[in-house]
This record gives sequence, C-alpha cells and structure tokens, in this order.
Amino acid sequence: MPEITFGTDSEHISVSWPSSLNGDDWGETRVDIAVRSFHGAITPMVEGADLLRFAKELRALYHSLQGMAELSTRERQIGFKLSAGPGGHLLLAGEAWSEATYGNSLRFEIELDQSFLPEPLNVLEAWANTLNMTPASCRS
Repeated sequence: MPEITFGTDSEHISVSWPSSLNGDDWGETRVDIAVRSFHGAITPMVEGADLLRFAKELRALYHSLQGMAELSTRERQIGFKLSAGPGGHLLLAGEAWSEATYGNSLRFEIELDQSFLPEPLNVLEAWANTLNMTPASCRS
C-alpha cells in the first residue's frame, strides 16, 4: 500500500491508498493527521486521477518552489494545499471531515520546508509508473 507523509513524527499528514488503485478508479484511502494536540484518522474515497494530478503539481512545486500543490477528494472529506513561501518554506493547510463534508471537522496547518517533498514525490511517481504512465504524465 503506497503511503506519502508530509511532516515529522509529532506533526504530520499521511495518506495511504491501495496499490491496485488506477487512474480511473475510486479507492478507500487512510489519512492520518497529527497536529499539536490533535490526532486522528479518516478513510475517505479518492480517485486515482486526484493522486496523479497531485503528483504533477507536487513535481512543479518541488522544481520551482513557487505556487502550490493540492490534494482534494471529490466529496471534500479531505483536502490540503502545499503553498510555497520565501526561502524554500512551505505551508501545508487543509481540512478534514469525519464524513464527506459533514460531521466533525478539523482545520490544520503544518509548516514545512522543501526537504519534505522528495520522498512523497518519489512514492507518487513510482505508483504512477506501475500504472504504465509515462514519467511525463506526472511531470510539468
């Protein structure tokens, strides 16, 4: 099961999904969020295309350190953006819902730097390659 993590052991967001998920399918993901005094997990449905789009945006963000990369599900149960700031600093900001846009919600922010991008990017691109996607499909 592929997994990407942004942050540290104490403050992070991790997203994992079934290896069998492809660009046209839906699959149940597991999202773990730990921020300051809060820690929780949700299991939103995600489309493979959402992850592919995020990989492409993340590649562009990593190379330019400008703009943003966003992962958001159609049902908006989880959504977060990585936005570039000066000096290689990044802000990961998002919102998670206990159910698809209803129930309890958590808004969160995690301050990161560019050193947190290569590993998740490599995982996303390796997964895309298992779908027989050309490397250009995930690159800007």
